[in-house]
Amino acid sequence: MSARQKSGSSFRQRMLLTPMGFQHGKRGMANRRFPMLLWTAYWVVAHFTRRIVLFVVVGVAPTVLIMLVGFNSAFFQVAFAIIAWVLACMIVGYLRCPRLEVQSQVPERVECGSVFETRYVVRNAGKRTALCIEVETLIYPDLSSFTLKLAAAGDLAPGASVLTRSTGKAKRRGVYTLPDLRWDTDYPCGFWRWGQTHRAARTLFVYPHFTRLESLNIPLGTGNRSELSSANEISREAFEFHGCREFRAGDLLRHVHPRSSARLGKPVVKEFQSEGRERTAVLIDTLGDAMLDRVKGRFLKSSPLEAGLSLAASIVDYLSVTDRILELLVAGPEVYRFVSSGRVGYFEEVLDVLAAVDPCAKDSFDQLGTMLLEEIRLIQSVCLVLTHWDQRREALIQELYAHAAGVKIILITANGRRPDEVPADVICLSAREILRGGVCLL
Repeated sequence: MSARQKSGSSFRQRMLLTPMGFQHGKRGMANRRFPMLLWTAYWVVAHFTRRIVLFVVVGVAPTVLIMLVGFNSAFFQVAFAIIAWVLACMIVGYLRCPRLEVQSQVPERVECGSVFETRYVVRNAGKRTALCIEVETLIYPDLSSFTLKLAAAGDLAPGASVLTRSTGKAKRRGVYTLPDLRWDTDYPCGFWRWGQTHRAARTLFVYPHFTRLESLNIPLGTGNRSELSSANEISREAFEFHGCREFRAGDLLRHVHPRSSARLGKPVVKEFQSEGRERTAVLIDTLGDAMLDRVKGRFLKSSPLEAGLSLAASIVDYLSVTDRILELLVAGPEVYRFVSSGRVGYFEEVLDVLAAVDPCAKDSFDQLGTMLLEEIRLIQSVCLVLTHWDQRREALIQELYAHAAGVKIILITANGRRPDEVPADVICLSAREILRGGVCLL
């Protein structure tokens, strides 16, 4: 590739990564498709103030309109004098633009619907006093998903520093790249902003809101019960090498087998089998709803998909403090596979996965079911969190029963009603009740 091609590619990448921030996945695709619109919004938000907008609407626009119709008045001289004064203030503000060093402290992950705090350490690195300083002045484009308020730092003497705070609210689950950190001042007359924008990526994981479970009963299958009982008497922390297999999404890089990977020409990981510890698989259905159902779920807070992810977070939270090994399977739209491998403190990693899940337009349940059946000889219990019911899901459940695995089936609907074709052993829950925190026992 030539130097010109590299430069052009780099320029396109810089144009796509606008300073206004975006949401990862399908929800942020619309913002990234119109970069010039976002760059225009950035220029307006970074420099315009409410006072200049009011001044243009009330003063400048009527004056220009009167001049166009040919009316002549001494008032025009006053109008031109005011415009000249505003332009002079803008030039003075540019010459007095402060030199600041700002460090931001934003949490890595927050719960959906929660209000969180951000901190900023602002230091005046210039030789003149910085006046009317404000931090975090860029606005996230989609206010219905995420808001972040600006923080006022006031006046700073040369070399002085101050700690200031602001708050934000995550209204929708997802992975966000926050707007670039910008600090500016509207000195001296409040008509124009001058400042600097720090281009550094800040990522925030907004995981689904969930309620902690008081109890969770996932039956243990009869197929491996005797083997587990005898292993419990020996050791509950032993892991032994079981074999190698092809790398899958969610596998740990430290388990990659270098020699086998080099021989086969593709990543291969080592697989370990736990002795004396139950292994529970949690499979989450992520098939998206129809457009009308998504709109209803958004405004009525009864989306089965969001309720399923919230319930999955509650289940994983309960299992993370037990001695069970967790295997999480979810598609959104790429397949995520997470295995705790006997670790503790993995709950935050699972929350990051659940935050990034998008609804699937194409049903990926067959792919998840295939991955689950490949590992069924190592799994003693399975928890299925479903949002739809059809013959494919029923066939997978029958096959799990055939392997003598303990199965717990949860079907989530908008109103909690049980469809006629659903068996009696399936637990039907209301999406609205889950999102309201009314499900504490499973």
